[in-house]
Amino acid sequence: MSVQRIATGLLALALGATACTSGSDDPSTTPATNLSGDEIVLTSALVTVDSCDALLDHLRTEGAERVGAYGFGQGGPFIAFGDEMDMEADDAMEESAASFDSTDDGAATAAAPAADGATRAEGGTDEFSGTNNQEADVDEADLVKTDGRRLVVVSGTQLQIIDVTGEVPRLVDTVQLPDEFWGGELFLSGDTALLMTSGWTAEPFARTAVDTSWFPGAPTGRIVEIDLAAGEIGTTMDFEGSYLSAREVDGSIRIVLTAAENRFNFVFPSNPGAEDTAAEANRRLIAESTIDMWIPTYRVTGADGTVTEGPIVECDQVHLPGDFAGFGSLVVLTVDIEDGLQLQDSLSVFTDGQTVYASTDRLAVATPRWPEFDADGEIREDDDYRTAIHTFDISDPTTTSYNASGTVRGHLLNQFSMSEHEGYLRVATTDGTPWDSRNSESFVTVLSEVGGELAQVGQVGGLGEGEQIFAVRFLGDIGYVVTFEQIDPLYSIDLSDPENPVTRGELKIPGFSSYLHPWGDYLIGIGTDGDDEGRTFGAVASLFDVSDIDDPQLVDKVSLAPAAPEDFDWFDSSSPVSWDAKAFNAWEDTIIVPVSWWGYAEGPNQFQEANGNAATLIRVDTESGRFEPIGRIGHPETRECEGGPIPIEPLEDPIVVESIDGATTNDGTGGDSGSASDDAEAEFTRAEEAPAADAEAISPPEEFCWSYQPEIRRSVVIGDDLYTISDAGVAVNTFDGLESVTWIPFERR
Repeated sequence: MSVQRIATGLLALALGATACTSGSDDPSTTPATNLSGDEIVLTSALVTVDSCDALLDHLRTEGAERVGAYGFGQGGPFIAFGDEMDMEADDAMEESAASFDSTDDGAATAAAPAADGATRAEGGTDEFSGTNNQEADVDEADLVKTDGRRLVVVSGTQLQIIDVTGEVPRLVDTVQLPDEFWGGELFLSGDTALLMTSGWTAEPFARTAVDTSWFPGAPTGRIVEIDLAAGEIGTTMDFEGSYLSAREVDGSIRIVLTAAENRFNFVFPSNPGAEDTAAEANRRLIAESTIDMWIPTYRVTGADGTVTEGPIVECDQVHLPGDFAGFGSLVVLTVDIEDGLQLQDSLSVFTDGQTVYASTDRLAVATPRWPEFDADGEIREDDDYRTAIHTFDISDPTTTSYNASGTVRGHLLNQFSMSEHEGYLRVATTDGTPWDSRNSESFVTVLSEVGGELAQVGQVGGLGEGEQIFAVRFLGDIGYVVTFEQIDPLYSIDLSDPENPVTRGELKIPGFSSYLHPWGDYLIGIGTDGDDEGRTFGAVASLFDVSDIDDPQLVDKVSLAPAAPEDFDWFDSSSPVSWDAKAFNAWEDTIIVPVSWWGYAEGPNQFQEANGNAATLIRVDTESGRFEPIGRIGHPETRECEGGPIPIEPLEDPIVVESIDGATTNDGTGGDSGSASDDAEAEFTRAEEAPAADAEAISPPEEFCWSYQPEIRRSVVIGDDLYTISDAGVAVNTFDGLESVTWIPFERR
């Protein structure tokens, strides 16, 4: 049913693109402008066309101006810079259609920690946690999904399907994916999973006009329908380029793809004397190009083996930014997950994409724009590193429309650097290049969609001069920004007046947070501990009281990893939450945070190492404002040595569980405000006594041995049970008490 629908929808899309039909029934809504002919129209400050001939003519003209002896570049990959957009239009604030109601000063209105992720299984009574999403009511694709009946896990080239309805959960099916595709992200709908992934193909798609005998291969994205009940792959869709990210709002999915301009067999000179000849050949190639050499193509393979292919977007849905941004393509697909995962709509923009953000009615895609260089390889005067942002309207569940474009000064950290609220897009950036913060400064810029451009209506700067942003979280009218170089300032920014954002509070502490999570009047930070000299060591969870916007306070801090074994020369730890927010989970009054640790001790005749991975559980006591450590769960450990098989079998007890008894002794009355809870942290440390070192991984000096414990990538709560997931398998423990229920190993081919 869904297999037939998606195949039919894509075939219709291809036929429509080939026919080059117009998508506008009312030409008055898209006033004509004289660019490359009468067929070109202007929509939201972006050039679009209503025929493939007009689009091809425009692209040939653009290409002829930019092609040379080395294709679209001079001996290297083509990088488009474009002119800076006017971010300070005089009439920006007057034309802004956004409405905004100011609120009283105070803490951000944060959702209850467990409510956002809590869902009730259809036909059952158990609640379960969902993906740790950035925005409420906006689901993000992830490598683990559950509907309360199944737990579905993407692991390497396999999809694992686990039945969780019985007394003991069990693995019921493993779906093998092609070897050229690795990992991916999921959405679930009934008995169907939609998997988005990327890989590599040695065969190009529909390039009939191009000699492809030399073609070495290219990045390829794939969307796969999987029948979970049968454990079988249905329809697959391959496309030129790579999968970037996906969001789901009320059953409507937006899938963001990106493709480079790699569809031309450019001639390259063998020596400088041949450059003129190569340039002429490349100009001829552009002049004779066909539309399928410019628009990314797709190929759909049905469950019955039938194949259809063609351009991934119709010509009248291809957008050209007012400022040239390259020949790469950013593509947005709209899929209705409630109606058989049918492809509803597609559009593209001739630009690239890197960071994706979505609210319930806006999709934003950002990409860095490098500074321009002069002939001597120096950055041109007054030029700087900027980020281009494109916004899309996704309020209609069946279509996606392009809204506006703009640039902001500096670079983004990740998707949390963007947030849409009450019609305004807030963006946190650090000036300068990502690898050099000596002269950097961070900003929060407020943008509004004005006449097809993202116009700046407000900005606050001066954040962390000489530092870079390490974490951002926007919560309603308040933004929190963490910068770091030696000391971590946590800034609280009042955005209630979007035209005049103001920094209200600043807290300086050693170390830094890389992820910030709302918790009522508190903010939880996951990051790295440090000292006053700027040295960093060890993964920590920090609890900030942000009830007073002018005076944020650190009220507790606890190490996530075990204490370093005695006499070790070196020991450190980190949490994957620092770079993968979906690894964080919050359920009821407890947070679940994966952590990895490693260290070693050297001696004259031995080398001892200690490393491991676990999920750390910590209860958040909002009455006392303290952390109460609960324990850790680790997956089976193995050890091996160089040049030989595994000499030691996996541990007999399949799951390493460390319960922390007596750790919750702090009554909230001791310690100064802004300092760690020493009692709770000390109990947590004493209860763990170097678990990895107990393996006694000692070897002769001529042979190096090591131990390995799989990294916990995700955690899910279903009913009364906690599921921790690694590439090795799934551990199931009771949520209260951490008693082992079962261990479900993943078998590999």
